Amino acid sequence: MFQVGFLEILLIFVISLFVFGPDKLPSAIKSITKFWYLTKSKIEKAKTDFERDIGAEDIEQDVFNELKLKELEKNE
Repeated sequence: MFQVGFLEILLIFVISLFVFGPDKLPSAIKSITKFWYLTKSKIEKAKTDFERDIGAEDIEQDVFNELKLKELEKNE
């Protein structure tokens, strides 16, 4: 998804240190991390629910079957 290198992480850390200060930085990191994982899990749940609602598994199976059928017809 995102590709963040060492320099970017270091820059974010230094800017965060100036913004929050050394005493509030650990609690800010904890809050941001908690928010990130909560958001990530909500998005993953929504994606799973959406795929289940539209029948993505059935669609994938149908596409797979069609491809195999075409492959068999091509080999004949």
